[in-house]
Amino acid sequence: MKRADWTTILPRLAVGMVVYDRHYDMPATIADFDGPMVCLTRPTGFEWRTHCASVRPATQYERRQLRAIAKLHAQRQRGMAGTDRDRHLW
Repeated sequence: MKRADWTTILPRLAVGMVVYDRHYDMPATIADFDGPMVCLTRPTGFEWRTHCASVRPATQYERRQLRAIAKLHAQRQRGMAGTDRDRHLW
């Protein structure tokens, strides 16, 4: 991809859109733009910046994956999942 090609990619992206970052191999939500860089975030609070050329719109499966992570993170924050009492060591 040529250096100037990112200007054609940005109009297809929007804040709040769920995308898949090929560099990190993870779905995320667009939080902001900084030139050709896209600021991404995950429900766990993980944030990073990546070049717009490395993201694409997320598939339905990847959007479900992100929602599942958000649900699990919320449960763990409330202490309902992943606690020691839920684990059985045999």
